[in-house]
Amino acid sequence: MTQAGHDNATARTGTAMLRAFDPGCERRPEPSPQKPSPSPNILHIGIDVGSTTTKSCVIDPATGAVLHASYKRHNARQAESVRRALDDIAARFPDAPARLAVCGSGGEAIARLLGVPYVQEVVANAIAVREMHPQARCAIELGGQDAKMVFFDADDATGKPGVADMRMNGSCAGGTGAFIDEIASLLKVPVEEFDGLAARGTTVYEISGRCGVYAKTDIQPLLNQGASKADLALSAFHAIAKQTLGGLAQGLDVVPPVIFEGGPLTFNPTLVRVFCERLHLVDGEAIRPEHPETIVALGTALSLDELFADEDARVDFARAGELLSDDAGGMAAHEPSAPLFASADELAAFRARHAAAPEPPRSSAARDGKLRVYLGIDSGSTTTKFAIIDEDENLIDYHYAGNEGAPLDVARKALIELRDAYRAAGVEIEILACGTTGYGENLFARAFHADCHTVETVAHTAAATKFVPDATFVLDIGGQDMKAIWLDGGIITDIMVNEACSSGCGSFLEGFAASLGIPVSGIADAAIRSTSPAVLGSRCTVFMNSSIVSEQRLGKTPDDIMAGLARSIIENVFTKVIRIANTDSLGERIVVQGGTFKNDAVLRSLESYLGRGVVRAPYPGVMGAIGAALIAKRKRAADEAFIASTFIGLDEMDGFSYTRESNNPCPFCGNHCNRTLIAFSDGSTYVTGNRCERGEIVGDPHDEEVRRQLREIKAGSQVTPDLFAYRQKLLFEEAPVPALVPMRNEVIGLPCVLALWDNLPFWRTLLLSLGFSVHVSGPSTHELYERGLPNVPSDTVCFPAKLVHGHLRDLADAGVDRIFMPIVTTVPTENVQDTSLWMCAVVKGYPLVVRNSDNPEKRFGIPFDAPLFHWYSDKDRDRQLATYLREAFGVPAETALRAISAADAAQRSFRDRLVERGGQVIEEARRTGSYAVVLASRPYHNDPLVNHGLPRLFTSRGIPVLPPDAVPGATEVDLSMSRLDIVNNFHERMLGTALIAAGDPALEYVQLVSFGCGHDAYLSDEIVRLMHEASGGSKTPLILKVDESDATGPLRIRVRSFVETVDARRAARSRTFEPSAEHVLPDPYPVKFTKANRRDKVVLVPNTSHAFAKLMSATFCRQGVRAEALDVGGEEAIRLGKKYVHNDICFPAQMTVGESLAALMSGEYDDAEVAVATGKYIGDCRLTHYAALLRKALDDAGFSHVPIITNDDVDAHDIHPGFKMSVPAAIRTAVGLPMIDALEALLRRIRPYELEPGSANAAFDRALDITMDGMRERGVRGAIAGFKRAIALMKEVRYDRANSRPTVLIVGEYLLNFHPGANRHIEDYLERNGLEVIEARMTDVIRKTYFYKNAQVKEFQVDIPKPEAAWYSIANKVFDKAHDIADRIGSAHPLYEPPERMPDLVKDSDPIIHHTFDAGEGVLIPAEILHHAKKGCRAFVILQPFGCLPNHVVGRGIAKRLKELYPKAQILPLDYDPDVSFANIENRLQMLIMNAREAKA
Repeated sequence: MTQAGHDNATARTGTAMLRAFDPGCERRPEPSPQKPSPSPNILHIGIDVGSTTTKSCVIDPATGAVLHASYKRHNARQAESVRRALDDIAARFPDAPARLAVCGSGGEAIARLLGVPYVQEVVANAIAVREMHPQARCAIELGGQDAKMVFFDADDATGKPGVADMRMNGSCAGGTGAFIDEIASLLKVPVEEFDGLAARGTTVYEISGRCGVYAKTDIQPLLNQGASKADLALSAFHAIAKQTLGGLAQGLDVVPPVIFEGGPLTFNPTLVRVFCERLHLVDGEAIRPEHPETIVALGTALSLDELFADEDARVDFARAGELLSDDAGGMAAHEPSAPLFASADELAAFRARHAAAPEPPRSSAARDGKLRVYLGIDSGSTTTKFAIIDEDENLIDYHYAGNEGAPLDVARKALIELRDAYRAAGVEIEILACGTTGYGENLFARAFHADCHTVETVAHTAAATKFVPDATFVLDIGGQDMKAIWLDGGIITDIMVNEACSSGCGSFLEGFAASLGIPVSGIADAAIRSTSPAVLGSRCTVFMNSSIVSEQRLGKTPDDIMAGLARSIIENVFTKVIRIANTDSLGERIVVQGGTFKNDAVLRSLESYLGRGVVRAPYPGVMGAIGAALIAKRKRAADEAFIASTFIGLDEMDGFSYTRESNNPCPFCGNHCNRTLIAFSDGSTYVTGNRCERGEIVGDPHDEEVRRQLREIKAGSQVTPDLFAYRQKLLFEEAPVPALVPMRNEVIGLPCVLALWDNLPFWRTLLLSLGFSVHVSGPSTHELYERGLPNVPSDTVCFPAKLVHGHLRDLADAGVDRIFMPIVTTVPTENVQDTSLWMCAVVKGYPLVVRNSDNPEKRFGIPFDAPLFHWYSDKDRDRQLATYLREAFGVPAETALRAISAADAAQRSFRDRLVERGGQVIEEARRTGSYAVVLASRPYHNDPLVNHGLPRLFTSRGIPVLPPDAVPGATEVDLSMSRLDIVNNFHERMLGTALIAAGDPALEYVQLVSFGCGHDAYLSDEIVRLMHEASGGSKTPLILKVDESDATGPLRIRVRSFVETVDARRAARSRTFEPSAEHVLPDPYPVKFTKANRRDKVVLVPNTSHAFAKLMSATFCRQGVRAEALDVGGEEAIRLGKKYVHNDICFPAQMTVGESLAALMSGEYDDAEVAVATGKYIGDCRLTHYAALLRKALDDAGFSHVPIITNDDVDAHDIHPGFKMSVPAAIRTAVGLPMIDALEALLRRIRPYELEPGSANAAFDRALDITMDGMRERGVRGAIAGFKRAIALMKEVRYDRANSRPTVLIVGEYLLNFHPGANRHIEDYLERNGLEVIEARMTDVIRKTYFYKNAQVKEFQVDIPKPEAAWYSIANKVFDKAHDIADRIGSAHPLYEPPERMPDLVKDSDPIIHHTFDAGEGVLIPAEILHHAKKGCRAFVILQPFGCLPNHVVGRGIAKRLKELYPKAQILPLDYDPDVSFANIENRLQMLIMNAREAKA
């Protein structure tokens, strides 16, 4: 293949840069260029319409010569860019006929419009790679907002590379070209110079690669501290490589040679170098094609011969131009949304109500040429502000400007200009006192010798209450932070600050505006101009890019995008930060401030969302500075010893200077924090980048003065108890162990992760007493984390789980003989809740993930021991452990039991000593009238890397900190008044200590949550509710979310804000340190479903599948309850679910709650005459808590009078005393399940082949109704009779299966599998694209709990009550009998295939996930995939809710092992949330569809 021409100037520059770059990479020599034929017989054109650019490539199919190629940004006008590309080609080749194919994330609608073939971009890429670089085994392609890794293997027949697997970014655009654009903008570097800047970097900082806004949160403080732009640019490239390899490889091994493609890897050779370094590629193992930025367009052109030789594909340039001239090409799909203002009059009225405050008087306020003022400085993340107020607290002047990475210089210059301007007017300014606040409060306080500094929440509150004394709620949105502050009489009662992410803030809006070519000053006008705002949802920036791209594809203009973003910011506030559905809690007077609220579009969006007016602060951008000035004035007045301000003075600004010394590692501990030392011209210094007080010391560690300072800090740190450090010390303490057997010559490695942070004393003592040597992996570090990152199979699993892979490598380095990581599914309850048995799905299941995706035995030759245990009691534990030790190591039972006893004693000693110390700390706080903080968390948050040193943020302020298991009495707390069912010991510790802290004046409460932890999402809401009720509304917990990002700035702000709020609250109220009056917790479910309600209320049944909803309705009716299945919900249900259910809760919960609310709000039902049903079981799935979520949503939405029923026959919370699902009802359900499965399976086998469109669906609907009517009227007998008629109805549908389609199996979370509104009609889409869909069966989803419990009883002899064990056995037999009935009747249809029953289904999957392991769908996912793979299916889609913990284990965690068993299988996991873009899902499905078609052919 030859390359004759390439016409884009930018691309030529990029190629020159590539040729200048060499290390570790190889470019395949290409044949000498051939001159293009002046008039080839026909042109083959490939156009790649990406998220930010349009690429085209023209080839002569006769010679293979590339005649022309281009690469240009389309600025969101994708159709127009294609028209221009075609016009250009027509002008260059005026007489040549042409065939055209299109690909790319924005290409399918354009291909459809033009009537030409569409090829999925990974397929196009594979074609080009196969032709040009057949030796490649992995392709890494980065686009504007897409990232892909394609894995190749040699085709058995041809020897050419075929696609073995592919990974594509889901809804996250982190680590792509858009990311580079954002960072370049932040650094104020032209994007074309970014690579050169990065090439000069020498130091790599920890920067998040997930999205530009996360990265800005990391970069901005570094920039302000003086880190060089070159180092930050290089660090950004490392962040991209880390994000790509960690987020996309998902456990697949990257085998060289690796080919690098796409614009970002074309124009940034330093980025290629970084990838090579991280992949350890040597010479010849990295391939850079001649023009990687257009290689996909080239593959698209080649596909016209390879894939579409039989299609016409001709393009008429003139006609194409006409079709594309209307930018959107008629591709809009959304109903138009209303503009921000309905009329010009409405806009005018809004602007009159929010008229700008008068400009301050400035120098005219002076009297007799003097002006005595107070100075407040707010050093924000992106801007620097100051304000001066007079002695009457009137604003005199202010300044607001971007800090340009040098806030001190910006402030110094502005203060000099202020001084000089006033002097020119004959006015001298006297600064009476100076206060600072914001991100840089300490830096400015040290530099300018301010009199005071305060956390920004307090400063903003002071300013808000100055202008609006009766404010009840303040919302401040700045450049990268967001603060929500509740007030009562001017006292802060609660605060919420955005967590690690700064989405929805000013930089969020400005970043997107810049990408659309809109200046900051024009954002509001652009949004207000929009007549049809884009619908973008409440996604954080990590996910917003793909939504914007989708809207751009649908023809939305930049104005429409800005209007949609303005609305999205407000949705983000209420779904991601404040997370309240009932806005009445904000009170009567809402004040908004911060630079973002200078934007009228954002303000209008807020008022529209709330349905009422708010007060915009008179000077919204400088309220923090005004607050700092007010606090300085008030502190001066309150300080009787105050003589004169310590502020250096305006005249000293002329000589003020400073020097920065970056990259100064702290030598005083193993963290080696990368510090920046700032030395000021007056000799003072400031140190930043350190995590603890030791880092503030500057000097030689051997110097005696330095050593003295270290001793002082150590002594000071020991004064305030840190029980996290104490717990860690106890945990790793090597206590004496009885030697029960002679020493063995074998070292067992224990990875210090997850549950080991809770039970290390037990396991270490057990193994040591049995003669093993024990080696525990070392401390967690970022280096250790990054070593294992490419092997993490799920990029959205929590940080503690991701750390596992690094610890395995640490143990391999240590040369251990075995690695031990048991699978413990249940543990005996340690508290008064008898249901507190289950382990977190990730904690118990991660050994399975390791074994299936990162097995140490395969990688390092080290045996990996992951025995499976089910411990319902200590009796279970002792028996199962003894059996395992005998079978694995020949340990006699008596010796094993003695070792277990010793291990118990060690564990008990650890816990007793910890609780004893906790009691001493709390008692001391009571005695002194102070308080300690319970930092409630899971045991593995004790890992200092995971908790980011949070305990020190409290102890450095003199506040003792305790983990929950250090609080005496935590396991004796009665939690019967909790809305939740307590199913986990860790949960009980957090909820129990929340109630203890609520009633004890010596305790405050903070919850530490891991990003992506679905369980902690509902737990947090319940903690807030319980503490509010138990404290009489006087205590509110702080919720802190952490992940792998090392940006602790936001955490510090939240902790300081919390501490100052607590201190203010405690000071404002009468302080008694006797236990407070006990507040009786109310019934969490006060509205009951009574026996009378059976007659007078209709029970609304939301959908899992519509068939299942109808079955449950029929079952309820047969039991004497009036029940009705709801219509399948869509966008309105999703909107309401998102509004009324915590946005971190799983999508299925939002879907079912949203359906119920949509029905109640539809007007179709009298809400006084209905109840709502929800599913429920007791276990580790969030389904356990759907009733709690539904109750909260109903209350918040104004339906607190609507009762709930569930299928839970125990009903421990007495939610529905008038209804308990009976045994006959359960049997009816079991009998009906195989029937609905059989009808749905027949529907899917017939519908793709029906001869009369719509006939299969119509027959299915009638068949289902007939079966359910029979169940409702006559029970099981009626259902059997109805099912016979249903099968006869299905036989009447005419079809032709002569040409069978390729099959695709959909598995995963069961609501997503079966609910078309939730899965965005994925079945219809796959069928429209030529596939036959197979679904997993609902029967097995419901049966599995009975099946695995019965198997545990039979195979593990678990210690559960005999009646319960008998019920599991009976239930299994009932399901078998139900299958018999369905098989006998269903066999009358020629397409009916009896389903594989669970005992047989799980046999092949046992080596992957044992059939007694329960988490989520458990064994069903691998079992179904293996079953259908044996029958020839090779396409599998795993649907899972974003953040679904079990699916990290049983979905993504097993994909690699399944691929090893079936290398040609395509396994595509898809994450769903309320705002998922189907365009993104579609792009990923297209690869699977095309491969399935190709395999079938």
